[in-house]
Formats: sequence, C-alpha cells, structure tokens
Amino acid sequence: MANNNLTTHSTASSAVYFKQEKFDWTSSEGAPPDYPMQLISGSFFLADGNSLYIPDGATLYYKDWGMGHSNHIVGPDLKALPNRLAVTFFSYTENKFYSGDFELPYARILALFQQGHYSRKHKEDITYDEIVVGVAPGGVVSVWLTSLDRTVEVFFGYANEVEGNWASINDNPKYTREEYVRLEIEDTLKPEQIAKMKKNGIPLGLWERYHKARYSWQPAFVDMVIKDNRISYIRYRNGERDFIDLDPVQLSQHPSRAVPDTIYFVWQRADAKPLFLNVYFKDHSLLEAFEELSQANLPLTLQMQVKKNKDNKDHFYVTLKNNKASIDIPHKLEVYDVPNKD
Repeated sequence: MANNNLTTHSTASSAVYFKQEKFDWTSSEGAPPDYPMQLISGSFFLADGNSLYIPDGATLYYKDWGMGHSNHIVGPDLKALPNRLAVTFFSYTENKFYSGDFELPYARILALFQQGHYSRKHKEDITYDEIVVGVAPGGVVSVWLTSLDRTVEVFFGYANEVEGNWASINDNPKYTREEYVRLEIEDTLKPEQIAKMKKNGIPLGLWERYHKARYSWQPAFVDMVIKDNRISYIRYRNGERDFIDLDPVQLSQHPSRAVPDTIYFVWQRADAKPLFLNVYFKDHSLLEAFEELSQANLPLTLQMQVKKNKDNKDHFYVTLKNNKASIDIPHKLEVYDVPNKD
C-alpha cells in the first residue's frame, strides 16, 4: 500500500531526494497498562524501499499508552521515514492474535520531522527521534512520533483477528495455551487489576474514544502564578505528551487538544517556597465532562485554582467550563517541594 504521490519513485532525482530526507530515529513498541500484549513481528517499510524491524518478543503491560517499551538501537543512524507498517501481535487478556498491514501518512510524518519543535529541556529546536507502535485489545494499532519533550499521534487503526501460530508465543508442550495465558496475566498484573478486569470486562473501543477525543480547550489558572508561565509536562489520554506555554499568543496556536490524564507544573507562591504539583485524572470523569460540555460547541477552559475550604485550608480545585456550564473534576493531587539547586 504505497502513497503514490510521495513514495513511488524511480528516477535518479528521486533517489537524491530520499537521500536528503533521512533522519536519525529508531523504533519501539508499547501497549496500555493493565492489558498485556506481545508484539510477534513488526516492520516499518520506508519511503526509499528499505525496511526497519520493530522490537518484538517482550510482554508489554506496564508503561503508559504512547510510551515505547524497548530502547535498543535498530537500523542505521540515518534512514528514510516509513510509509507503511505491518504488524502481528497477541492480546493476552483476550487470548487472541491480530495482524494488519497499514498505509501510514508519510506526508505528515515527513513534515513533522522536518519542522521539529522547540525543546524546553535542550533550550533549542530539535526533531523526533523515535517512532512507537502501540497495540491494544480489539486489534487497536496506534503510531506516535516521540522526542525528549513531545509525543504526537500520527496513525490509528484496527488489525484483523487471525488464527496465529501459538508456537510463536510458547512452544513448550508442558503448558496448554489457556494455562500459559493465565500464568502470564497473573505474572504481569496485580490481583486488583485482574479482579477489576473480571468485574468490568475489557473496555473495547476505549482507545478509539481516546483517539477521537480532541476539543477546543485551553488551561487556565486562577490567582496562581505558575513558574516560567508554563505547564512543564502534560500527558494526554491518546498517548500524546507535551509542555504548554501559557502565553495567550502561544495558546492560540493550539486551538485543539486531546483530553489530559496528567498535568505537572510549579506553583510559584508569593509567601512561601514554590511547590511542584502533579495532577492526575485517572478515571473517566474528565473525559465524560469533555464529552458533555462539548455538545454546546463552545470553547472550553480547564480551570485550576487553590481556594480555602471550610476548614480554612488550601484546597486545589479543577473545573471544566464553558460560558454556560461547568463541571467539577475529581482528581488525585501530589505536592512536592521544589529541590533547592544551591
């Protein structure tokens, strides 16, 4: 499945073009936490006709959606970018094999690598250095470009359920397929995770819901001074991550965002030491609030504020609002002193 506009080339000038369009990147693989998966085989097919394998064989179960599991270097330092992906994987919680062959949005991937982005950690412009393939129950396949500061989703699709070759998972006749799957789940998940899955089932369709959940929203802090006027880290439900400059001009350049599940920033208090605040949205309350309030087709604000509660103690509030309605958002808050660099 080639993109005829960009990837089918035979002339000498095209060869020079692709020689110029090579980047230093590697591949990795991932899965959502709580749902162990195993990549059996995977390859990126590159725009210059070469291919690059995706690390396989490990059970994937503990890193956040959008994060790569393996970090060993594969392929030459400089290589063309992919225009196609072939992948086969096994979902332990479903006891199913999936396989798919996908055309990737080469033009967008190339543009993102060419444009790069500013790195707040490096204090200079950088580009992406890893392409991650994520697999999830139901045959979900996602692809992200990632760098030190940023992850952006570039593909979402579904692989087909297939018979698969069980020997590619385990060829030891001592264990039946059912017993091996059970043991692997018990080895990778905590008892409470297993109990939750047995009670609620596997949330098929959830990752597509994350993928589609992009809204016109901006963060806002009420009566709070934020160090460097910046959210230093934000992770989104669809696996993306970034930092956010709170300058109005910078904010206006990003009218649409995914739904966050983690926000980190430093609160620069006027009368005391600054505090590092980690805000986690670990259930679906925020996602549901976005789905509800977005129906009015009005811009949304995720407002954060510290106010005194009835016991006259500081309490951190999060509210999603438009100019007609608001919803208070439950969250988990972790607070740390900012380390003294002296």
